Amino acid sequence: MADPRRSNETQINYHRRRLEELKQIRQPWEAEWQALADYIEPTRLRLTSKAEGPRSRKKIVDGTGTHAYDTLKSGMHSGLTSPARPWFRLATFDADLKKVDAVKVYLAAVQEKMREAFAASNIYRAFHIGYGDLGQFGQSCAILVEDKDTVIRAQQLVHGRFWLARDHKGRATTLYRVFRWSVQRIVERFGYAKVPTVVRTLYDTAKYGQCFDIYHAIEPRHDRDIGKIDKRNKPFLSNYWMDEASNELLEESGFDSNPIIAPSWELSDDDHYALSPGQKALGDIKMLQLEQTRKLEALDKMVRPPMTGPTSMKNNPASLLPGTITYVDDPNRMGYRPAFEVRVSLADLREDIKEVQDRVKTFFFADLFFAITNMEGVQPRNQLELTKRDEEKLLQLGPVLENVFGDQLGPTIDRTFDILSARGELPPPPQELRGQELKVEYISALAQAQQAVSTGAIERGVSFIGQLAGADPQALDKLDRDEAIDLYMDAIGAPPSLIAADDKVKAIRDARAQQQQQAQSAEMAATMAPALNQGAQAAELLASANQNPSGNALLQQLGIG
Repeated sequence: MADPRRSNETQINYHRRRLEELKQIRQPWEAEWQALADYIEPTRLRLTSKAEGPRSRKKIVDGTGTHAYDTLKSGMHSGLTSPARPWFRLATFDADLKKVDAVKVYLAAVQEKMREAFAASNIYRAFHIGYGDLGQFGQSCAILVEDKDTVIRAQQLVHGRFWLARDHKGRATTLYRVFRWSVQRIVERFGYAKVPTVVRTLYDTAKYGQCFDIYHAIEPRHDRDIGKIDKRNKPFLSNYWMDEASNELLEESGFDSNPIIAPSWELSDDDHYALSPGQKALGDIKMLQLEQTRKLEALDKMVRPPMTGPTSMKNNPASLLPGTITYVDDPNRMGYRPAFEVRVSLADLREDIKEVQDRVKTFFFADLFFAITNMEGVQPRNQLELTKRDEEKLLQLGPVLENVFGDQLGPTIDRTFDILSARGELPPPPQELRGQELKVEYISALAQAQQAVSTGAIERGVSFIGQLAGADPQALDKLDRDEAIDLYMDAIGAPPSLIAADDKVKAIRDARAQQQQQAQSAEMAATMAPALNQGAQAAELLASANQNPSGNALLQQLGIG
């Protein structure tokens, strides 16, 4: 249903007009994207609706850019969202509340349920492809939808087949996309009654393979009735239509929350699309193609140079193969000879090529990602070494990681939590969490590598206090050991179940103090027993002396009688 503010415009006409606006915004970026696809990874860009088929790689002579792109894609995937190890955890904003045992148990159960949903879905495959799009084009885009079998499902979009618009916070809230489907798929998805006449005619005549462009719009719904909960009044609309074939929507629906997952690498000012490592490396990547081409030409001319010879030999048999002989009457001894001599220092050329290749790898952070990928375990020592070795690169990645956390991982976790909650698949929260907001903490290898600076500070601080305590034990009074343990374990991403909750720690310490008090009392009783025994014997002797007349003399000597 159209917005009352544009009551003279149908919903489908609004979408068509809005799409043209978004096309104008995106158009200046397309030439750059085409160059990136030509020289890095051609399969991730489709600017037209031509029939699907293999993408040409004829412009790629040197594959350094493609390999660096693959390294960044795999490095970010293994460093940020590896399915082999936990990469996030839930916590509370109240530091004391998250130490309560009931809260820890609940958060651990929810985390496990969400990890099971991620593992059962295609989310990790989508993330892996998306990281490559980030590195190549500066922008990844996916739609996270509910799936009845796997809870969630990600539709990772091919670059060039979508158009974005962002809100005042830089978050992608509007997405228009196009995809090309056959008649059979269109009818199966939307139903025979909903498709336009041209599609029904083709379907009736069994022409199932003919394809049409289908458009899909997702954006905030401005004309909804918040008192209704049907699909036409959800906060985000989700509408499908065909182009000129019909003036009616194929489907009108919506989402309860923003399903657009569209992180950017580096947004400039108020742009809707982002800069990327691929754009920064593009000049060097093009240079590599030219240098490799010239090197091959030089080798070819050195091994098989263009030749000259006398005209008398024009129609005579001749061969340039090794071991063959060409007979020629040549009184001047000119015969065959190279047309010109190629003088190229292949060593210098290779050195220059290697220098350019290294620059391309640096643009894509290949050395950093190899260091992270090859880390053994998640030990603080390795993280600290990594931080010292590549601290500058980690600082450069900082804004990018914030974009990924805020625009990809955070929305994915929030939406998955909402879907699981709506399906009734989460345990009930404890009383302590009623009305409390949860937060997400990232504990991936790359996130921990950035936090390694804080673990080093904790280690050095505790070591310094320990050294002082050797001279003056009162120095330990300044160290809050419980807080140091909590901060350190948080920084290295240790499982919350590894650290006992504060109430458990208090119970353990109270029991230990009681045991120590009982032991001290028993020891004191054992020490005092001989003296008490002697005192009792003396009292008994005095009593008997008082009762015995012959003992009066003894009492008088003691000053008692």
